[in-house]
Amino acid sequence: MPAYTTSVHQSITEVNPREWNAVVAQQSDTGCVFERYEWIEAYETATDAAARHVQVRSDGTLVGVHPTFVRPLSGTPFRFLGPPKPGTNSVMVATDEAAVFAAITDRMADLTSGRTIGHLIRPATEPAVRYASRLRARNYAPSVRDCRFVLDIDRPWAEVATDLSGKKRRNLRRADEAGVTATDIGLTPGTVDAFARNHAEHMRRLSGDGASPALLHALHSTVGDRLKLFQATDEDDDPVGELLAVCDDEHDRLVLLFPAYDPTNFDVYPSEILYRAAIQWGIDHGYTTCDYGETTPDFEDGTFAFKTAFGGQARPIVRWERIGSRLGRVLYALAGERLVPQPGGEQTAD
Repeated sequence: MPAYTTSVHQSITEVNPREWNAVVAQQSDTGCVFERYEWIEAYETATDAAARHVQVRSDGTLVGVHPTFVRPLSGTPFRFLGPPKPGTNSVMVATDEAAVFAAITDRMADLTSGRTIGHLIRPATEPAVRYASRLRARNYAPSVRDCRFVLDIDRPWAEVATDLSGKKRRNLRRADEAGVTATDIGLTPGTVDAFARNHAEHMRRLSGDGASPALLHALHSTVGDRLKLFQATDEDDDPVGELLAVCDDEHDRLVLLFPAYDPTNFDVYPSEILYRAAIQWGIDHGYTTCDYGETTPDFEDGTFAFKTAFGGQARPIVRWERIGSRLGRVLYALAGERLVPQPGGEQTAD
């Protein structure tokens, strides 16, 4: 039987980019663009977050990786290990899944002690369900706090449009009649600056986190070829909204990640125009799905309703969380985290 060795790295710059990306993008079933070396590098550059990235080797060959960051528990001296925020951190295995998966989760158990009271895995896509039984056996609890919407786009727009509600199709016609258009504009430091300002204002109105200007500039530097910025303009060629999308070639999907809308322009339907432009771009460039990004899983939520009306199919985002002690679960509760069932009938926090 091969001998497996694990190592923990406090920055992605300590690992070999080619090896890491080979496991993420080519050899595992669970990796995606958000776990590539370049995306993690941008996050570290923008946030100075403390990392605990785990690698597993067999006779010198990299066969498994798992990115994690130290995340504080608000209002306490304690912390847990989890994904970037926002972001994902799948367990990615190249070969001998049982042994390599065990090596990664064993090492994560070693890292959760003292002030580090737990570990959160937030997989990127559905293939990670292959590890659900093994995670349960190791006392990880599943929970759903978010969902994503997915639309099949390996077909002409005329067919895609039939999945939209009648109201959304009417809104698109009205926008067309008003002379509103949307195009893919090139990413430059200037367009990133402008988008960052608009996105920050959009998120301020929603009381959300979004992406900081530092993160957007870092992503432009490291994964600029994976980013597409769509801008809607009115009949006078004035901007009325923007949408930043990410090309997740690992899963053949276009992800509509960060919006920037001004509600004073909603009467010209910029969101509908931008979604259509992004979907059409994805169709033209051979993507099979369009992912509308994360949303609160509540049918009364406005964003949930919009994405449903635009033809998206809701899919749960399943998180896996292990808290090592009763004290840890109490601390999660005191920090304002939501409680979810723990294996064995106890409670843990999400």
